Amino acid sequence: MKAWHWLLVGVVGWLAIAGLFWVAKTELAHFSLINEERAASARDEDNTPLPKGHPFTRVEANTFLDAAEHAEKIADPLQRCLAYPDPPGSHWDHATVVAYCKYRYQPTITFEQVKQMVQSGRARELDRMFDAALRAQMTDPDARGRLDRIFINDFGEASFEIRSTLDAWKRQSPDSAFAWAASGYEYDRMAVDARGDKYISKTPQSAIDAMDRLAQQADADLKHALALNPKITPAYAAMVSLGGMTLGNGYALDAARRGLAQEPEDFYIYEKWMWLSQPNWGGSLAAMTAVADDAQKHADRNPLLRMLAFDRGLYRIDRCKCAPAVALSAYEAVLDGLPGYQALADAGSTAKDASDASAMTIWLSEALRFNPDLHDARLDRIYGLVEFDVFPWAIAEADTMIARSPDDEYAIKARGWAYMTENDLPQAERDFKTATELDPDDMWALSRLGGVYLQHGQQWDKAWDVASRLVEKDPGHLDGWVMRATIQAQQPRPGLKETADYLESHFYTDRKNLQFNAYIAHLRAVIQGKTQGTMVLESHG
Repeated sequence: MKAWHWLLVGVVGWLAIAGLFWVAKTELAHFSLINEERAASARDEDNTPLPKGHPFTRVEANTFLDAAEHAEKIADPLQRCLAYPDPPGSHWDHATVVAYCKYRYQPTITFEQVKQMVQSGRARELDRMFDAALRAQMTDPDARGRLDRIFINDFGEASFEIRSTLDAWKRQSPDSAFAWAASGYEYDRMAVDARGDKYISKTPQSAIDAMDRLAQQADADLKHALALNPKITPAYAAMVSLGGMTLGNGYALDAARRGLAQEPEDFYIYEKWMWLSQPNWGGSLAAMTAVADDAQKHADRNPLLRMLAFDRGLYRIDRCKCAPAVALSAYEAVLDGLPGYQALADAGSTAKDASDASAMTIWLSEALRFNPDLHDARLDRIYGLVEFDVFPWAIAEADTMIARSPDDEYAIKARGWAYMTENDLPQAERDFKTATELDPDDMWALSRLGGVYLQHGQQWDKAWDVASRLVEKDPGHLDGWVMRATIQAQQPRPGLKETADYLESHFYTDRKNLQFNAYIAHLRAVIQGKTQGTMVLESHG
């Protein structure tokens, strides 16, 4: 192996093998935050050990990826979801999987359609479309939750564009229950946005006041909508949200019960009731179990309700504050049944933290099966595909992401890593150079670019410049010094003794580390003229 080859395969940054899967991680926003006291009581409620599942083998992962790659070539989203393999060795209920695929990929009314029809004065026609969606939801097994999905997709975030469109819809069609329900639903989202993402004790009073005002507007519009048509299920779900946030648990529970009286097997209302029953909202694990048990009474008519049986276990994992390996094993036990896509994404993220490539790639693939718009999950899955040498698929994934967002530096780095590992050095050099131009302070991308310079044509001066930039940016970071030692030993270039001295004094903290011991000894031998080049410093972590 050439002296600088370890730079190519990711040994610059030898302290953590997780570099294989590195990608900036954006924290997912929760529906609302909880206060410190409730969080503490929730953690103390159940101290029994978490369940332990069976880890995936690399053979299982390879077999799974073969089937998943075949499924992902299917253009139709629903058929792709249905054709996708379940996790190896799992016992997912087939009827629930089919129902969830149909729930996620059924035809809906888009917000763009809503906006265009309101702008063109066709509000009455829009009302008829929403009424048809509600009737389908209540009568067609293949349209379970259709109106709920429309509200979630179209009005699920606070924005001026949505607000102005809904206000115009109400003016055009003042007796439209759907217009008033959508308006109240959006006011609830605005209240959540106004409240912010800090604990209530750290939230400014002005934000609390704004939340309360918007919650009152939401309540008024939702009540008006239900007076016009009491069957609009997402209105009840929004009321549960308002109750949990500010209007009180009694208000929320009343809304859940009234909504389920209209549609006893509505998955969305049960989901919100389950959320409200969590210990951090004043509920309990026993209350969560009771909601799940109540939902199972209707699971034959709506298999989606079987998914709620796993929420208690998922809640405990989320609050366990345990090591990634412990949490991952618990996920492997709980996810023997089908949860929602977010739990699958969380399991994949935990597997990444635990450096388990098999679990990471499988769980992220399952999350993308049900929600292909998960940006971070798709990025991390690219690194997983590279780990299993599925280079064409990994590169195609990155190509698609970059085509949608040409300045997505994380997708560019992921593609660069795939090219680098595949030994396509010209393409890797291009991507890492672009990434460092987009973010000059990105040490990881800069280190990889230096490695490519060494391997691709022994571009010593360019690699030396990268090493100097790394050392200047962070003298306490190993990458720049190891790259400098490689160049000084291989080219050769003066100063190897000083670099070796610095490496030994600043990074050789564990005298039992035989690998680093041998590496330093080799550098000393090069300095004394007893050998040439630089030995490979293998990655570990």
